[in-house]
Amino acid sequence: MSGDANKMDQFDSLFLSIAQHHPQGASQLLDTFVNFLSRKTDFFTGGKEGDWEKLVMSTFKKYEKIARQEHEAELRERKEREARARAKKAAEEQVKPAEITELTDAEAEILQKEIDNEKRGITTPAVPAPTSKTIDDDEDESEKGILTQS
Repeated sequence: MSGDANKMDQFDSLFLSIAQHHPQGASQLLDTFVNFLSRKTDFFTGGKEGDWEKLVMSTFKKYEKIARQEHEAELRERKEREARARAKKAAEEQVKPAEITELTDAEAEILQKEIDNEKRGITTPAVPAPTSKTIDDDEDESEKGILTQS
């Protein structure tokens, strides 16, 4: 059939050109083709009565089956593509659940200091350096939490 398909493909541009001259669509195109067969060939008179009908019906049924199979395969492929795209989009949109990590009081204190310092634009090491003096709570608000050395 693949060899036949190549032979058929050679006429596609010709048939497309003819079809474009039939604004009423396939029925007008078919009417023109059958008229041609009746006027220029012995299609209707060359065999026994009714042979032409069997030939036409078997040909139409053959290509109807092929067209329906191709159409169904195309629909399945489109649905699969859309399902993959939806699954990918859903996976991208899925939010990871928050993880809860328990901290000791000392770790929580260090973390809070780091967060406070980041808000102020101060970078500090993860573990505070030993200090000899801290600023008291009654001092200026901007100086709270800042460590000083003596």
